[in-house]
This record gives sequence, structure tokens and C-alpha cells, in this order.
Amino acid sequence: MNNIHKVIEDNKQKLGYLTSYLTLNEVAMERIKESNISAVKELISKKKALITSINVIDDKIIKGIENIKSSYKVNDLSELSAKKMPELWDLKELATDVLRKMVEVKKSDELLFEKMELAFDDYKNEKGKFDKRKLEVYTKNFFDKQE
Repeated sequence: MNNIHKVIEDNKQKLGYLTSYLTLNEVAMERIKESNISAVKELISKKKALITSINVIDDKIIKGIENIKSSYKVNDLSELSAKKMPELWDLKELATDVLRKMVEVKKSDELLFEKMELAFDDYKNEKGKFDKRKLEVYTKNFFDKQE
């Protein structure tokens, strides 16, 4: 497999990771609506793992592009002829898809963080609704019975 094909495959893999990331965000938003904070925390852990995978694949893509430029002795991929190497069209199209998906991820993250903040604000406001005296009496009675 030549360098260009390797970078194409790496971009396909990155696109898959980004799609999975978006799916996790969608599920997290549903769990927020359900006030299922523990599920949201679990999804955030899964997102962190995906971010690690995306960072690894990004390093491979950068190295692959550097290898292509070095192999063809160019400073920029735009210096290469797509007529002579049609796989460059595929790479450009895929890189455009990845960029669009990354913008979608950014917007999705912003929306998710906004919803999380609202959910946590609601949660913080709920704690004030407990009657502290009743809670204290209940707790004291509970522990007194345990002795």
C-alpha cells in the first residue's frame, strides 16, 4: 500500500471515530434529559477513549502526509498532479468529509456542554428543596436506632 492509500485509510478510520463520537454525544443528551448522570459520566469516559484514538490516528495522518511530501519532494500536497495520481482526489474528498465531521463534533460538544451545565444547575437547585430539619431528624433517628 502506498503512502497516499495509507493516509486515505487513516482518514476513513478517523471519520469512523468521529461518527462514533457524535453517536455518544446524542446518547449523552438523551441521558441528560433522563437525569441519568451516572450514564452520562460513563459516556464521557467512552468519549475520552475515542479522543485518544483520534489523537493517535491524527499523528498517523500527519506522518503519512509528511512521508508523501518527502517521497515526491514537494512542500505541499497541492503541488502534486491529481491527473497523474487520481487517488489525491479521493484523499481531498475524504479530508473534506473529515473536516465537516469535526465541525459537527465541535457543535455537538458545545450543545452537550450547554445541556450538562443546565442539568447540573437544576440538580444544584434541587438540593435546596430538602427540608434540612427533616433530613437531620430522619438521619438522627436512623442512626439512633442502629445503636
